[in-house]
Amino acid sequence: MVYKWIIASYAAFIAFTNIIQFGRSSLMPILLSFALLAALTLIDTSSRAIDAARAGALVVFQWFASDCLCLLLYMLVLGRDYYASRTPRPARIRTIGYTAAFLLTDLPELWHFPPSHRWIAALLIVLFFAIGACVIEYLVSRMKEAARLQAESSMFATRDALTGLLNYEETHRSLEKLVSEGTPLLLVLVDCADLKAMNVAKGYQTGNLILKQIAELLGISFPDALLVARYGGDEFALALPYGDVRRTAEHVELLLGSELPKLTGIRMTYAMARFPDDAESREMLLLEAENRLYMKKRELWLQKEEHMLRSEKMRVVGELASGMAHEIRNPLTAVKGFLQMSRSSGYNIEPWYGLIMDEIGRMSELTAEFLQFSRPSGTDYREQSLQSCIQRVIALTDTEVSRLGQRLIYEHPDEPVMLWMDPDKIVQLLLNLVKNAYEAMPDGGTLYIRLRRSGRTAVVEVEDTGVGIPPDRLGAIFHPFYTTKDYGTGLGLSISHKIVQDHNGTLEVESIVGKGTKFVLTFPLSDARHAND
Repeated sequence: MVYKWIIASYAAFIAFTNIIQFGRSSLMPILLSFALLAALTLIDTSSRAIDAARAGALVVFQWFASDCLCLLLYMLVLGRDYYASRTPRPARIRTIGYTAAFLLTDLPELWHFPPSHRWIAALLIVLFFAIGACVIEYLVSRMKEAARLQAESSMFATRDALTGLLNYEETHRSLEKLVSEGTPLLLVLVDCADLKAMNVAKGYQTGNLILKQIAELLGISFPDALLVARYGGDEFALALPYGDVRRTAEHVELLLGSELPKLTGIRMTYAMARFPDDAESREMLLLEAENRLYMKKRELWLQKEEHMLRSEKMRVVGELASGMAHEIRNPLTAVKGFLQMSRSSGYNIEPWYGLIMDEIGRMSELTAEFLQFSRPSGTDYREQSLQSCIQRVIALTDTEVSRLGQRLIYEHPDEPVMLWMDPDKIVQLLLNLVKNAYEAMPDGGTLYIRLRRSGRTAVVEVEDTGVGIPPDRLGAIFHPFYTTKDYGTGLGLSISHKIVQDHNGTLEVESIVGKGTKFVLTFPLSDARHAND
């Protein structure tokens, strides 16, 4: 706009100069031609007809004004044409046209020159237009490049490079402006919940494509939005005008809760806050929306965790039921076979009585241990020393140690190590581990039981020098019904692990084939429990 006024001002200067020079005789033609040229120059509308009319007005103005001064006016008009053209080609064509028009208009003046000078003058005019056009084209290209770089710099400062939406800082500035103007709005924060998992599964390029798609869909779905922004890594922000709050909220829920997730394959979590109903400042409005989004995400996370826990429980129940059915079916099959065999001898089961009772006893033992495994933890807890439980286990297994010719080494501190425990359960736990250790040393060996304090925990190590456990079986030893023995139920270590969990402890195992196995138990001391309470 300033450049147009420069052209009009210079044309006014030429008109004023000619009026002073030639007097009233040229007043009306110069003023009329100047008025026409100025009007067509200052007009904002651009079309081929207006451009042609502007060129004609320039030629008419030159006819009544000074030719020398009009040369610079032509250059100014050319500069405007070059800047308005997307490519230099149309402006170059106009340069040729302006050159021809200037020469034709100036022909009467050139005719007064001597013949040898006419061609020189015409050539100088052509060179002036050519050189001027080259200089103008160069300057305009530099100006456009500078303007482009400035626009890109401004865009990167306010826009997200990936999606082209407003970035985080510009979101705050725009929202602050809307709030300061008192514009009622509905702020919507959108979190793309599954995008992180998609980045891990399919790569960041796929995630970026999804983000661009979501940005485009948000712009299309909310054409009247006051702002659409990328608020964070996988979060977007919308500011929507509202008259009917309920209708606007229903529209948002329909699009973000159903339509857009179907189109993108991404589940979206969103929250809304209203200005000025929910908050009276930008900071409080954003805080309210972020808190609601956090609570919604937390609620969805809890639902997901509950679903996963329920699925895991069903899986465990299925495994237990399958294992229990398998373990009971084996002795039942044996009993059924013996009864069928007794049919030929008048149902006399005396020859198989002992085997039948052994299988029935095995089923009874299995069901008893399974009930113990599935029964909720007891409440008979009291403060007692761990040494007393270990001494009781040693006394219970002393005769077996002597019979098998094995050694037991017990290392413990002098002061009592007090735990909040169910003593019978702790004895059962240690007895299971000690019996397994003796059974792992059929050719004799040494069993180590070590008790020590470590900070606010008690550590018990039960280590044998037996055959060890292969690495491929080590991860399955705590599974219900898993056993490598020819006898037993496979519930011993599962029950032991449950007892440790009931006492807020941990149970770890280390094993080397041919060298032995070590179980490490840790329990919180009773004084640590009192300190936490």
